[in-house]
Amino acid sequence: MHEVFKGCDPFRKQPELSTFLALQNGPDDFDRLKHWLCTPPQYTTLRVNTLAVSVAEAKARLQTYVDSCSRGEPEKGYVVTEHPQLDDTLVVISSKNRIQLTPAHRQVIVDLECGEAVLRGANVFVPGLMGAPGSLTQGDEVAVYADVDNDCRRGNKRYYKGGKVFVGNGVARLSRDDIFKNRVTQGVAIDVTQPVYNCPPLNNVFRDLLFLQNIPSIVCSRVLDPQPGETVLDMCSAPGGKTVHIATLMRNQGTIIALDKAQARLQKTADNCMRWRLTSVRCFDHDGTLPFDDNPGMNNVPRQFDRVMVDAPCSALGQRPRLLYRQSLKEVNSYPTVQRSLLKTACALLRTAGVLVFSTCTINVVENEDVVVWALNNLPLELVPQIPHLGGFGRSAVGLTEIDRKMLQRFEGLHEGNDFDRDTIGFFIAKFRRK
Repeated sequence: MHEVFKGCDPFRKQPELSTFLALQNGPDDFDRLKHWLCTPPQYTTLRVNTLAVSVAEAKARLQTYVDSCSRGEPEKGYVVTEHPQLDDTLVVISSKNRIQLTPAHRQVIVDLECGEAVLRGANVFVPGLMGAPGSLTQGDEVAVYADVDNDCRRGNKRYYKGGKVFVGNGVARLSRDDIFKNRVTQGVAIDVTQPVYNCPPLNNVFRDLLFLQNIPSIVCSRVLDPQPGETVLDMCSAPGGKTVHIATLMRNQGTIIALDKAQARLQKTADNCMRWRLTSVRCFDHDGTLPFDDNPGMNNVPRQFDRVMVDAPCSALGQRPRLLYRQSLKEVNSYPTVQRSLLKTACALLRTAGVLVFSTCTINVVENEDVVVWALNNLPLELVPQIPHLGGFGRSAVGLTEIDRKMLQRFEGLHEGNDFDRDTIGFFIAKFRRK
């Protein structure tokens, strides 16, 4: 029997949060948003290292690679095109997005994060595999199901009857004994040969030349508009996508200070900068809500910046696909406190007439427009227009004028525009200038 990806209500275990978001969006738009959030974007976007390769050369190399991924099957074909407005961005378009499949007889269960990654083109890596038949051997064909209720115990060998969603068919690269008895801990467990969404596997492809990044995140650094020779602060830098983009836009000329309070995450920023041979970035383990003077290791860091990026911690209610949200309404609405603190610190470090960009990957008004209103009322900041403006406008909020609202940028699948600008993750951007 053929199956297509049916999706699920990602808020089914958080009724208070679901009611809260339904009131923000209205019932019809919220139903549409729930479906949109649990499905992956149809398009994959990558940013080119223009310091090392031309966009044309990167496009040709990527096209050759994705051609090899289609295995000669026309319905799995991909076309690589240049984004018409973002001149450092490539878009991978699949010839057929949703594919009807007959699930293989043997089933394996993967955790939520792994299932979501498979929907965007990934294979199943060992840490994500939760359950497999006792007889599973290398080379077996399997149906991959995501455990959407997060209830499957690791090592399960029985047929799993809990909540699950079919995400594709694949071939086992390892046996069950390899994983659960011999304790192989890394590498590919299942090569996903038939995903229900036809996204190419692009992790670790030409990593010194290409960076997997969603359109809104690319737009975010463009809106900041950093210039060669400037001094720029990235307050919440990990894993480094925007930091690397900022340094590239500055042609590796100037000073970029990249912060993150988690050392392990900050290392990812440093690794990405090293991979792209960026010498203008200095990374510091520091909580952006705290003054620099609290950290002895930052004595030689500038105290005034031309531009500041605040890609703030948030509820991530715009990430796609999401099969289950685990945070409660209380947890979701705790983020504005941190966001306001980051903006206050950022503003104090920004020179007069300097630019501050605030962004989140959530659709929650409380974390977006309401935080902007607070900043306008409490900090010497004013909103300015964004270039490029590929998303929609901001939502209405108490204290936000219509002119202000149209200077905000939202991505949530409602605005008009190119399909690859609309079919992306949920995201919010505000651009301020210091008075």
